[in-house]
Amino acid sequence: MAATFLTAFASFASTNIDDIFVLMILYAQTQNRRGIIQIIIGQYLGIGCLTALSILGALGTQVIPKYIGLLGVFPLILGVRAWITYHNQQYAQENEEQKNTQISLISVALLTMANGADNIGVYIPAFSGYSFMDFVVTIIVFIFMIAFWCYLGFALIRRPYIKRKIVKYQHVLVPAVLIVLGVAIIAKHYFL
Repeated sequence: MAATFLTAFASFASTNIDDIFVLMILYAQTQNRRGIIQIIIGQYLGIGCLTALSILGALGTQVIPKYIGLLGVFPLILGVRAWITYHNQQYAQENEEQKNTQISLISVALLTMANGADNIGVYIPAFSGYSFMDFVVTIIVFIFMIAFWCYLGFALIRRPYIKRKIVKYQHVLVPAVLIVLGVAIIAKHYFL
């Protein structure tokens, strides 16, 4: 049981370190409670789907990991859309204050899944040979780790210096991170 707990903790932490940065960017784009809740629910949905796919993979479904790289298209499209939207707003509203971005829980879930394609590669071997209790322990650990990750991303963005920098440069950071993430996911799964 302790080995399962440690494996779940280590596999979650190692595959989701980059999620903290993505969460910070998402939190910086919203200032309302609804947006924050959408981000948290989306994170749970995304990691829940990755975990479910990994469990299926560990139980013998070997087709899923081959196609998970296609999810890299989603952050790529979001990044290009964010860049175009920013530049269109620049031309249309030169001096208007920055608007509060609406965050969709489906967008967050899909972004989390796309960003977590490496999770499946780690989780499937880790879950192979697990008993029912091992799966239960892993899922409980993941539930608590997602909550901690969401809190950590939120706490970091509330630091005035970090928030100022992310808000000041989010028009560059958001598209750049999403585009690089999308290209990296696609390249990792199909070209490297």
